[in-house]
Amino acid sequence: MVICLYVRMQEGTNRADVTVIGSGLAGMAASFHLARAGYHVTCIEPDMGSKQPVGESLDWSAPALLQELGLSMDGSIRDQIATYKRHVTVKLTDGTTRHYEPGEWLARSPYNVELRTLHVDRLQLDQSIREMALKQGVEMAIDRAIDVEKEGRRVTAVKTRSGRRFSSDWFIDASGNTGLLSRFFQLPVYQ
Repeated sequence: MVICLYVRMQEGTNRADVTVIGSGLAGMAASFHLARAGYHVTCIEPDMGSKQPVGESLDWSAPALLQELGLSMDGSIRDQIATYKRHVTVKLTDGTTRHYEPGEWLARSPYNVELRTLHVDRLQLDQSIREMALKQGVEMAIDRAIDVEKEGRRVTAVKTRSGRRFSSDWFIDASGNTGLLSRFFQLPVYQ
């Protein structure tokens, strides 16, 4: 059992075990699993009205991730969140594209890859995962993370556009390829 103490460090400060920046598929999955493990999690997400859906076609790794969250492929199809996508178009390094239908060999050992892929209604999928995270106790903060406080090399808090301050022992930046922490620490980003 994890016992969380809610500490007010200063006016406008929110305290959690883990603060997750970003509420896309990766941010929600991290928030969900951490909360399910007993951590007090706050997820900072931008205003949902301004959020642009990303990645409506999910690759072969997505079904396993969604299954871990409790969203089976068949359930997603039944609930009209997704449809099956039988093939993919691969963009090659030279800029050309190629139509690809994975062979059955990929589904057999040692690969065991799920050959079916999904095309999803991303807004509906995000809403379903968000509801699951909220049921696990994840606290959602509708705001935009814009600044980082640190002591030496350790991040101590994240500040938001509205002036709120989020303090945690751990921070996960799932805000995408132009993430707050990578920008703040001038880390290389690989897409």
